[in-house]
Amino acid sequence: MLTKNQQNTKKSLVVAITVLFIVGCSSTDDAAQQNNVNFDHELYDGKPTLGLSNDFPPETAQEAIARGDKAYREKDTDLALYEYIRALSFPSQDQADQAFYKIGYIHQQRGNYELAKLAYNRASFINKNNTQYAAAVGIVELKLGEHENAKMHLLHSIKMDQKRQGNKNWDPDKDILSRDLVIDSASPISAYIGLGIIADLDAQHKHAQQIYLTALKVNSKSYKALTNLGYSYYLDGNLPQAEAVNRKATTLYPSAKRGWSNLGLIYIKDRRYEDALDALSNVMPREKALNDIGYFSMLEGDYEASVLYLEKAINTSPTFYAKAQKNLKRAKKLQISAPPVKLSNNANNTQTQATVYSITDTRH
Repeated sequence: MLTKNQQNTKKSLVVAITVLFIVGCSSTDDAAQQNNVNFDHELYDGKPTLGLSNDFPPETAQEAIARGDKAYREKDTDLALYEYIRALSFPSQDQADQAFYKIGYIHQQRGNYELAKLAYNRASFINKNNTQYAAAVGIVELKLGEHENAKMHLLHSIKMDQKRQGNKNWDPDKDILSRDLVIDSASPISAYIGLGIIADLDAQHKHAQQIYLTALKVNSKSYKALTNLGYSYYLDGNLPQAEAVNRKATTLYPSAKRGWSNLGLIYIKDRRYEDALDALSNVMPREKALNDIGYFSMLEGDYEASVLYLEKAINTSPTFYAKAQKNLKRAKKLQISAPPVKLSNNANNTQTQATVYSITDTRH
């Protein structure tokens, strides 16, 4: 039987062990909380994160970003997002702008433009003097159709870039698209191309072309600059130049869609329908190419060709019947109610980019 002193000692020992256990659990929980993130996070949209990474938690934001970069290179974008968001959980936020930018980039690639805009905006807010961050915000706003906001952010990026280069001749308040614009290899090319797209949307095709040509002086093989320049020439009614530029794009990038789609539009506009069929067959099944030629030639007023190519689409693929049949009924109705109209290719008969359908969208 224990003495009173022995009983008191035993009680003290039990209390001490209990306290140590509680403190130990608390410390472990604190560490877990510090190194992990609640992944009901507004910027995470990947697969469930349970078991996503079996590694020990990163000890620093730099380590988390490095892990994210590794995962991205290995094409595991869910894990990359997970790591970049974990980088935001550390008290030190000196890497936060990089993490937000990388998060935005992944969302932009996935077509999640609202999430990309949110992440890019946070990166730009942290580092207001980063031209790439401002450009990224403007590009996703352009994707979202927010043209005025996009123009503001793209111009902010370009102003910073012109200042960096010491260009004192360019005055954005007088002429934002002047020939005095200077671009070098360190410039945010996407900002300039985005501004060119806005100019095309406003039917300022000559200004847009000047921007694209300036960008091509830095990189003569820029796919985005080439295809946007070719499309701008198309909108401007300059079909020979449009064809030449897009031919170059398809030669350099034969597996990319935009150059072939642009060529298809150019040939339809020029009523070179078999050439259009050859071009479009590079990016879509033949029956869809026939349907698109029929549809766009109908928009151009060539109802005879429209009926011919829509009937070919129906005969080529019975499974494509419903879509082409709907377009065929419309073309025949227009053919009866209105005479064929040959549209000229001069500058007085142009379409803005906002009114032209995407030829790769075959819902029509």
